[in-house]
Amino acid sequence: MTDYILLKKSQIPLFKNIPFFYKTQNSEYALYKKKGDYLDDSRLSSINYPDLYILDTDREKAMVELTKALNKDLEKKVSEGRLKAVREALASIVNEALTPGQEKNINSLPETIEILIGRYGKDHTAMGLLTKLGSNSSVLVEHTVNVTALTLQFCFFHKLSDADTQQLSMAALLHDIGCTKIITKLIETPNRLTDKQYKTYITHPELGHEIITENTNFDIAIPIVALEHHERLDGSGYPKGLNRISSYSQLIGLIDSYESLTYRSKLFRKKKKPYDSLNVIKDETYKKKFAKGIFKRFTACLTK
Repeated sequence: MTDYILLKKSQIPLFKNIPFFYKTQNSEYALYKKKGDYLDDSRLSSINYPDLYILDTDREKAMVELTKALNKDLEKKVSEGRLKAVREALASIVNEALTPGQEKNINSLPETIEILIGRYGKDHTAMGLLTKLGSNSSVLVEHTVNVTALTLQFCFFHKLSDADTQQLSMAALLHDIGCTKIITKLIETPNRLTDKQYKTYITHPELGHEIITENTNFDIAIPIVALEHHERLDGSGYPKGLNRISSYSQLIGLIDSYESLTYRSKLFRKKKKPYDSLNVIKDETYKKKFAKGIFKRFTACLTK
């Protein structure tokens, strides 16, 4: 039996090399667009525009074409200098990479980072502005885009090498990918987690490490960040209570905490102003949860 996958409406204009199908009144599937054709504007705007499907056997080819098209769209918006459009395009790419069942999409992320570095490598302020532009994305996508933008802001401000910038920003994009294996309701709840929910939540670092190592050949530093970004230097973190943590993990862990405090309200706490968030992290630095040098360098990139 042939299996079909329903396409998202927003993705349909991006495909050329994948045939589309629609469901007839008899619940059978008929060809709507053959391989090699884009849908023209008249068909896209038709009031009788049906739900469209692709063959399950075309899934991997479709993901490759989709991610290339999304990166091309990002590159165009970056070249036009429209930050809000850039954020929306970046959120679309992150959303695809974090969609369960589409883990192979993360192999397109290095190209995404190269596009951002190529345009903004000498302009760290643009990344700071990017975090102030909201969108309608999920909590996880919004958080990931913000952590990535803050990481790039840090790298650009401190003039890190292209290699370090590439790896750190990739690690930022994928630090929470393990959350895709946890039910969305738990990830997005504004309530304080119950003990049972917390036990489930703290599995996401190991899940993320597993996803990255199984689906990519990225440098080991990147899955290590996914595994360690909630560890703390005093051994109070999770999942393993480590006190020896990679420098990349320390930086992404600090940025992850700052972003959550600054951009995310919960029912039991309101989001904080950047200065107040830094004070919270400063206190945790004095308690030896974060490295003093990394905290000072992160603060510098936000305030200068």
